[in-house]
Amino acid sequence: MEISFATMIGIFISVVLVNNLVFQGFLGICPFLGVSRKIDMAFGMGCAVTFVITMAGAITWCIMHLILEPIAGRMFDDPKALNFLQYVAFIMVIASMVQLVEMYLRKCFPPLYTALGVFLPLITTNCAILGACLYIYMKPETQPFLNALIYAFGGGLGFMLAISIMAGIREHIRFSNVPKPFQGAGITLLVAGILALAFTGFTGIGK
Repeated sequence: MEISFATMIGIFISVVLVNNLVFQGFLGICPFLGVSRKIDMAFGMGCAVTFVITMAGAITWCIMHLILEPIAGRMFDDPKALNFLQYVAFIMVIASMVQLVEMYLRKCFPPLYTALGVFLPLITTNCAILGACLYIYMKPETQPFLNALIYAFGGGLGFMLAISIMAGIREHIRFSNVPKPFQGAGITLLVAGILALAFTGFTGIGK
């Protein structure tokens, strides 16, 4: 795969806007809905997820291309023979990155650490992060390391953008006259659906 500035820009725009992991991939919906009640909490969660996705994407790329594939090629004459280990490797890396984020927030931002509560360790099971790592390995355009890193970082920014927009809207909804049948989860899901529909307007930008 050719490495060019245009390709990298296309990958970044695609994962942030066109193929947003939340609105187009429907990944990471649990923290997206659970932590998007306040903008400060949503932004903090978005930053944490961006860090974890970026680091996990870079490390898992190295594990697959520099460790598992060479070993499988020498032992089984098939670079893909050990692909069944990728899920174990990815989850271990993601869990380690989440522990780093948790220790950092507990040390430097205790109020945010307390506000995020159970959703912080649940980043480990955030399917958006695992999905991004799997997409990086499967997509031809993200096989070069730099492209993979841009995809991972863009995926995190896309998640942060989605959850921050949702939080801003939900803060305004609290002061709105929402019809009784739509109050609570109903209006939240409606807003999420409208946002997902709105993001389809970016289709074609990254091409």
